[in-house]
Amino acid sequence: MALQRAVDKAEDSNDKRFAAINEMRSMVTDAASRFMPRIEYETAHRALVEKVEGLQKFLWMGLGAMLAVQLFIGIVFVMVKRTP
Repeated sequence: MALQRAVDKAEDSNDKRFAAINEMRSMVTDAASRFMPRIEYETAHRALVEKVEGLQKFLWMGLGAMLAVQLFIGIVFVMVKRTP
């Protein structure tokens, strides 16, 4: 009788442990299925990098144009001041 209870208790303990392991396995599988595939990530990342590089180029060109206009205005002011 006591031996059978010990066996039943050990089996019940194993069943609970395996149920917890199976639950953990299903949680990991579920989480892994929600991850973005690497190829999809790299494609999206590459598109963002290209957009940022385009914006940087546009910004630098705008700054260069603004500096050129300022230089031109400065030269005009100097020329206007020099003429009597």
